[in-house]
Amino acid sequence: MAKIWQPQPFEILQSWLDAIIDEASDKLSNWETGFIENISDRVAHKWPLTQRQEEILEKIYSEKTS
Repeated sequence: MAKIWQPQPFEILQSWLDAIIDEASDKLSNWETGFIENISDRVAHKWPLTQRQEEILEKIYSEKTS
């Protein structure tokens, strides 16, 4: 049986965003920059992300940071 998706805690999302902004802001495409800005705003307000938004954020985090 497939595992049911659970959203990451806001602290984890914020740590991913901080790492992306600190380490990779100059490596992001225009689309990625806009996405990170939008997600940063959502996380700052503690608005939930969709599963797809979290997947994309994690992908950018894993590809662009050390």
